[in-house]
Amino acid sequence: MENDPHTKHQFICDILQALHLQTDWFMYNLAHQQPYECIVYRWMLQLYDKNMSSQQAIALIYKARNIFLLQDSSITYKPIDQNTT
Repeated sequence: MENDPHTKHQFICDILQALHLQTDWFMYNLAHQQPYECIVYRWMLQLYDKNMSSQQAIALIYKARNIFLLQDSSITYKPIDQNTT
């Protein structure tokens, strides 16, 4: 895979579609440095740079995302602040 901007764009769009994420919303959150979007975007860029196919990248991101979310309780569990409800 060459470092063509169109190819890179398609690679990212394929992954976002597979993850059921809207591109415009993902990019908005990325621009506002939301942690989930930053992590997924960094993974996508690293896999693209390793010349991985989008299908291989999707499978790897699914696995990594599940491991990451299951191991980091600060992301998956935030107690509700009783003072604000």
